Amino acid sequence: MAHKSETNIKLQLVDAGVDTLQKFSENDVWFIKLPYYISESNIPDLKNLTKELNSFIENSSKNSTVAILTSPVFAAHFLSELTPLGQLKLWIGVKLIAPIKTDFSLNQHHAALIIITRYSKTLQHTKTRIGYTFCPNCDKTTKDYGGKKHLYNEYGTLMSDVWRDIEIDYSKDIDLLKERLQDLFAVKPYKFLKFIDLTAKHAPVSPDVSLEKKDVKTNDFEYLGDTNSLIINQDCLEGLKKIPSNSIDFCFADPPYNVNKKYESWDDDRDIIEYFNWCDKWISELARVVKPGKTVAILNIPQWAVRHFKHLKNILSFQDWIIWEGLSLPVRMIMPAHYSIVCFTKGKADNIPGLTRNSHSAIEHDSLTTMKEFYCSRASCINKRRKESINDKELITNLWWDIHRLKHNSRRVDHPTQLPPMFMNRLISLFTNEGDIVLDPFNGSGTTSLCAAKLNRRFFGIELSEKYYKISLNRHAELENGIDPFRKQDTTPKAKNSYVQRLRKQKYEVDKKTLQLYIKDLSVKLGRIPTREDVISFNTYPIDYFDSYFINWGEVTAAARTTGMESVENKSDYKLKQQLRLFEEKQNKYGNLKKTSEEKRHD
Repeated sequence: MAHKSETNIKLQLVDAGVDTLQKFSENDVWFIKLPYYISESNIPDLKNLTKELNSFIENSSKNSTVAILTSPVFAAHFLSELTPLGQLKLWIGVKLIAPIKTDFSLNQHHAALIIITRYSKTLQHTKTRIGYTFCPNCDKTTKDYGGKKHLYNEYGTLMSDVWRDIEIDYSKDIDLLKERLQDLFAVKPYKFLKFIDLTAKHAPVSPDVSLEKKDVKTNDFEYLGDTNSLIINQDCLEGLKKIPSNSIDFCFADPPYNVNKKYESWDDDRDIIEYFNWCDKWISELARVVKPGKTVAILNIPQWAVRHFKHLKNILSFQDWIIWEGLSLPVRMIMPAHYSIVCFTKGKADNIPGLTRNSHSAIEHDSLTTMKEFYCSRASCINKRRKESINDKELITNLWWDIHRLKHNSRRVDHPTQLPPMFMNRLISLFTNEGDIVLDPFNGSGTTSLCAAKLNRRFFGIELSEKYYKISLNRHAELENGIDPFRKQDTTPKAKNSYVQRLRKQKYEVDKKTLQLYIKDLSVKLGRIPTREDVISFNTYPIDYFDSYFINWGEVTAAARTTGMESVENKSDYKLKQQLRLFEEKQNKYGNLKKTSEEKRHD
């Protein structure tokens, strides 16, 4: 088992058959498996299937949780028409054991597990951890935790909404997924996990391949002038009006997410109806300006991406749902890591340029390949693999786990949501050829336009904020002068991408790890988490160290609230530790049962 839930119970698994019109109980979690549909055209009777599922949710009890396993295209279709009585809580990407090939997209490497409830409160589930993974070459943990091992749990990290630790063969049993749901939802009032397999009842039909590309004239974008590329400081809707229809080779949008981020010239906390009405307008403009057969890609959180999908499906053709595992802040027990890149085309999709051209530049090659899953990025291991000619690279699929956010200030500029250049390098390398035009209506600090320039693409960027516009111009000037705009810098940006306050630069008289481990030892002596007053009374270290070196008291006590993973040095150590843990759990369980039995005899 690749996970560990903090519960002593497990939901009882019940095969509920294929009849969804059964009696409902307050204590049920439902797990419905649908076929893996590749496109809308091979979903039989989409309207009635959507109606049937919505009726099922509407007739379930108010405490019900419904988990539906299917393909991304059907999940997006269904959620875009979800009954108002249903609450989408999670869209979990579940890795497929073997990617599915298509003619119009990247290889499909994930299924959609959508979690819907009748209740509106926070999703009720157990605290669940995912076990550590290990490099198949050096046997050390895939991620190098360095000097922070004392802050992690000995078993693993908190679960996220991208599940790559397990793989499912969609055509066979999905027992690992059932077991995970049995543990994940083993909370009151639930007792049963009722499984309904509808894969035979709603089997896919042959996809409609009659869609042909319409003979639409493409246009030159003369507004770019002799420079071939341009960034303008303007509202996106006004800027998009300057672009001729059918003139852009690739449109990318990373809009404000309406999650209360502090942008320089944008209120990112608009009324949700107003927000989506505004989104529909610029999405329609992207659909107008993109060339036939070319791609419009929009990045957003899954819930908002579903709403974009609802509008896009009426004006363009679905191409792909790419998952970027871009973990930001661990703000809940199931950490938000799933970011969606929704891809649509005008009419029938062209062959994807990055997958069909005969040669690639160095940046293109690096962008379109990824390190094989679970190999580590330690320099010593990479060098050893290179010397031994170990093939640790493979072609990308539509599940991206290898692009990490810019967490260090040295790599950031003064913008709160700066994308990593590798992310844009991959999208541009994938969907365009040299000389093509890349459009970004939210160009921000210039990551899209800079990556396009480095890849010898033309670009047209639109940015509302004068501040971010000037930052992008300065960075393009650096690029033209041979300076890497993505280099490390000594300056600290003022803008922040999180609510966590930034500490001032200072000299540490005692390193933070030593202080955190001291607090951990103190917690053992006290039998509880120490308070600030406890530290003052024991007076081992000045309280000023704790006040100045840490963001808050939660960071001070972080090591005291977990086990630490110092003993998890390699795969064999980890396995031995888990075997010992399981043995101790069995012993404790046996002891408790024996105690209960003796108490009953005594009574």
